[in-house]
Amino acid sequence: MVSETAVRSNTEIVREYTQRVFNGHDPDLSSEYFTLGVRWHGGLLGTVEGSENVTEMLRGFIGALPDLHATEQDMVAAGDTVAVRYVVEATHEGNLLGITPTGRRVRWDALDIYRLADGMIVEEWAGDDLAAILYQVGAYTPPWLSASEAETTPAQRP
Repeated sequence: MVSETAVRSNTEIVREYTQRVFNGHDPDLSSEYFTLGVRWHGGLLGTVEGSENVTEMLRGFIGALPDLHATEQDMVAAGDTVAVRYVVEATHEGNLLGITPTGRRVRWDALDIYRLADGMIVEEWAGDDLAAILYQVGAYTPPWLSASEAETTPAQRP
């Protein structure tokens, strides 16, 4: 069983990681928070294993969205697990998942779940609203939106 002190420590580690790496736009600091064998699960984006590989993935993501800012909405922690709901905002200024820069602002919901051991992140499940991101950069229109709605949505405009 994980003590209350350890649970509180885990929440602070996750908050610090979010502030320094994402909001601080410094993916190279991520190695201070990851175990060497960290596993990042990104749903459709697959699983990335190893601190160096996850850091490289973060470099690409933050490089494409250099003003990225994640705002914590909720945090729940129990045992060795911390779950955080964020609203993320950024400007698409670099290659993102093969999509050339559009200069558009994007905003999406994310739910990230972290598992920690000995003060380090050993696993993360990243649940970002990929459809919202792709829609806002103009790469995808969900079938439930008509063409006329897609053309008039403010998020579509640069």
